[in-house]
Amino acid sequence: MIEVVIADGQELFRRGLVEILAVAEDVRIVGQPQSPEELLSTLREADPHVLILSTNFLPVISKIERQLEQRRMALLLLAEEYDQTAYLQWLPAKGVVYRSIDEIAFVDAVRRVAHGELFVQNSSSDIRKAKSEGE
Repeated sequence: MIEVVIADGQELFRRGLVEILAVAEDVRIVGQPQSPEELLSTLREADPHVLILSTNFLPVISKIERQLEQRRMALLLLAEEYDQTAYLQWLPAKGVVYRSIDEIAFVDAVRRVAHGELFVQNSSSDIRKAKSEGE
């Protein structure tokens, strides 16, 4: 079972991610912090395999880097469309996805980073874009 914490301040989007992951039988949500403070509290209680972290939470990254490494917790960054992936390479992330990611690709990304693989969303991993181009 892949235990996941979703740290995102956008409530509707976070709820959508929870619904998407609820369908995956091998994934369990163990926390949904809405602020950096709640994230720190959640990580004191939970020991997830994957931390999905909105780039809006990056100011707290220095406070959790040690936990990521010690617990072998995979960090999957949830980036905004305007975020530059160039600076994200300096973070201890195993993956980067954008809010535009397709549901199937998102679940795949969670599974991949949980198993130690790298996942960076690009135009070829956005299934919706591929469908519209092929129509």
